[in-house]
Amino acid sequence: MRVRRAFPPVRFYSVSTVSAVVIALAVATFGANGVVGAAEAGADPVGTPDSSSVAAPPEECVGSTFATLGNIYDAVFDSLLPTLPAEVQQNAGSIKTDAHRDMDGLRVSSLAVSNHPRALGASADSPSLEYRDPLSGYVLTQLMNIRNGTAYEAITVDDMTLSQAVETAYLYLYVTVIIPMTMVAGTIPAIMPIGPVSLGLLISLPLRIGAKGMDLVVEALSNELVDACLVSVTQEEKDRAGQPVKDLRFPNHVPQMLEEIADQVLIAEDETCPAVGTLPLSRVVDRTAGYLADINTDPAVDQQIADQAARLQDFMKTAQVPHNLIPSDPADFTTIETLMSLGLGLVPYVGGAPTEAIIGLTHSHFGGADMSETVPLSDLTVTKSMTAGYYAYALSAHVFEVASGQSEGLTVSLLQMLLPTLSPEQLAQSVPQSDGLINAPNTYGLVVFHNVLRSVCLAKDKVDQPAG
Repeated sequence: MRVRRAFPPVRFYSVSTVSAVVIALAVATFGANGVVGAAEAGADPVGTPDSSSVAAPPEECVGSTFATLGNIYDAVFDSLLPTLPAEVQQNAGSIKTDAHRDMDGLRVSSLAVSNHPRALGASADSPSLEYRDPLSGYVLTQLMNIRNGTAYEAITVDDMTLSQAVETAYLYLYVTVIIPMTMVAGTIPAIMPIGPVSLGLLISLPLRIGAKGMDLVVEALSNELVDACLVSVTQEEKDRAGQPVKDLRFPNHVPQMLEEIADQVLIAEDETCPAVGTLPLSRVVDRTAGYLADINTDPAVDQQIADQAARLQDFMKTAQVPHNLIPSDPADFTTIETLMSLGLGLVPYVGGAPTEAIIGLTHSHFGGADMSETVPLSDLTVTKSMTAGYYAYALSAHVFEVASGQSEGLTVSLLQMLLPTLSPEQLAQSVPQSDGLINAPNTYGLVVFHNVLRSVCLAKDKVDQPAG
């Protein structure tokens, strides 16, 4: 394994620690829209030659997709330098050099880094910005890394962009804290119930609201930082931002199946490359049949595949579906509708999937959808079918949860045989709910997959940008 250059022994810091300190200083000190790193009027940057003898290269103020942690460290350090002790001011150049050496000596696998869609090449109008979560964002990042040949490469902390740091830090927080917290909130039993309210509800409510609120805040902050003016960089620094070390690569191999998938997809754009989620089911059948025929070597089986695909297409063309009776996807809800869904989800028995479906139907109705309109099943989009699957699963899980609550007496009787010292009321209040575990595959499986399908398009569908 070769490295770009050798360094003396350095101190290795946690990526999350370095990122968190730099991000906190930058955002807290300057805000999302402040210009960071611009030198004081009439003052030369610390540690640089006299501007009269050396012409400084032109600089451009950039957002989080090009602002590296090294750039932000310099900007924060230079801005705070006048307030630091005299000893620090005298040794400012060496302190910055040591810090950059430490950050440059710490390398992180690209497999461990997530990124914002804009940093991956998405435009401001790409659906990948609207339909995303930390997990789907990570999947999209790794697909683009594989396609670009940068999988299993390494990036230095010094060259890591603020966008990469924010997305990666929240990904790990989401996986290790948010998801477990949400699942725990869905399993807290109804302790000390007083009518429809219980201590368990009061405990779980802040967890649910906190998780949803953090999602909204982090997504808004991440999008804001992309277009903000954070730090001034040269063209050379901009070209190097977020790029892996050229001569360092981890000795791993991408599975062939993932390579084939990555080679066939790009980041979706409304005008030039429609998302997979917008494609009709007939297109999915054609591609599936074509793939099966490509990997098969028996001509007889090829004919069977073609016959079955033709039968399925004929059936789909004749089957009519009232597609507008499929509620709108929760990802398309307005902020008010999202808050209503969260609040109504606390209503006993009917709260949750039923109220969410009602809000989805209301959203479609006031959006001008004709509820009586039907389309052939072959024309039903991937997104509509995935949304139907989401609601079918959620409603089934809700019915199971209600049925389990109705049969709670049997559960309490069985528990009392094992724990005769506890009263039936105490046992009933200790039985955990199953909502958090049952809905996990829907929330963190199907929804994530759906977001990926709405964020990527088929490379063969890409067309040139319309003139004008």
